[in-house]
Amino acid sequence: MSCYQAVMTRTVESLADALFSLDEPWRSRFLTLVATRATRWAWDEQSPTHDQVTVWLGDRSLFREVSLLLDTWNGSRS
Repeated sequence: MSCYQAVMTRTVESLADALFSLDEPWRSRFLTLVATRATRWAWDEQSPTHDQVTVWLGDRSLFREVSLLLDTWNGSRS
């Protein structure tokens, strides 16, 4: 399966779930990345909620970027 197909089969909710299921420190790092990208670097450093992340990932370009980063990162751990 290509990266493009993997992104297309993943839902916003499943991507948010995948981010929140990561072990620390990776969970915080990925969530901070999503928050800062979604708020154009104006994030207040608080841990975002699952609902906030789900809304932000509704942006197609952010969804694609985060999904590809997570897939790449997970592939490097296998």
